[in-house]
Amino acid sequence: MSPRNLVFLAGLLVILFLMYFVVQRAERPEGIKEALLVRIGEETWRKADELRVWLGTHPEKVLTLKFSQGRWEIWGPSKKEDFPRPAKEAMIRRLLSDLASLSGEERARGKTYWETFYLTDKKALHLVGLRKGKEIFHILIGKRGPYWESCFVRPQSSEAVYLVPDNLLARFEIWSESPGEPSAEPWVDKTILTLAYPDLKSLALFWQGKRLYLLRKEKEAWLLTKKEHKRKMDPEEVKKRLRSFFPFFAEKVVPPEEFKKEIGRLEVKTKIFERKLLFGRSGEKFYVKSGPYVYEVKAETVKKLRELF
Repeated sequence: MSPRNLVFLAGLLVILFLMYFVVQRAERPEGIKEALLVRIGEETWRKADELRVWLGTHPEKVLTLKFSQGRWEIWGPSKKEDFPRPAKEAMIRRLLSDLASLSGEERARGKTYWETFYLTDKKALHLVGLRKGKEIFHILIGKRGPYWESCFVRPQSSEAVYLVPDNLLARFEIWSESPGEPSAEPWVDKTILTLAYPDLKSLALFWQGKRLYLLRKEKEAWLLTKKEHKRKMDPEEVKKRLRSFFPFFAEKVVPPEEFKKEIGRLEVKTKIFERKLLFGRSGEKFYVKSGPYVYEVKAETVKKLRELF
């Protein structure tokens, strides 16, 4: 091989090595992924049954996630939102799990650095976990870190500032570089009813005192009663119609007092549970009451349910 070709190949090899190095640096940012991480969270944090979140400048606006009577509920953060709403339990469990294993790189230590990272009591986002009314952790969340999936935090009892590989601000719909007011929106469960076709036994809709239809499973066949007329339905057709509507989602969860008067009722029986949903109306708005919660739904959604069979 000629000397010229050897020089060319050597140069090419150097270029490829530099490209590989650049790519690796881009995929693994300097700092948090290369550092020796310090464990911040504790396993006991996973057992919290209440979370309180607020911005230091507005301590009166507290977003509360609380486990009560077998389910997680949301309260606040504004006075307008200070009523119980069902929460997404999977999201809360995931947050608690992530907090219990939270680790970070110590970036600074001492009160003189807190202002720089927005980790003073006044500027930070406070995240407090309680167990049976007793505080088990209190974390201050400051500025977002040098890349998206990161932020600066400080345990309230510590002077150390940590960079953690988790954008805790984004979990509360805070998209700015610095802490803001937490939003309850991502935590609200707007699922009114989910049906598993194999478990369904019967489905009946009543409207203004009259039964619109009754779908009932008899052995391996489906029987539909509508306006006193009965007919058998093909299982695939039943499955297709149910899947076109369920899961039944709401636009939002509203204060219980929004529900004034019942105008309709959906009765569902499955192998696992029995559920009764009450329908109400106020002007152009439709509401559904399920247990202690009241949901606002679209008029076209109600129409679709009425015409489902």
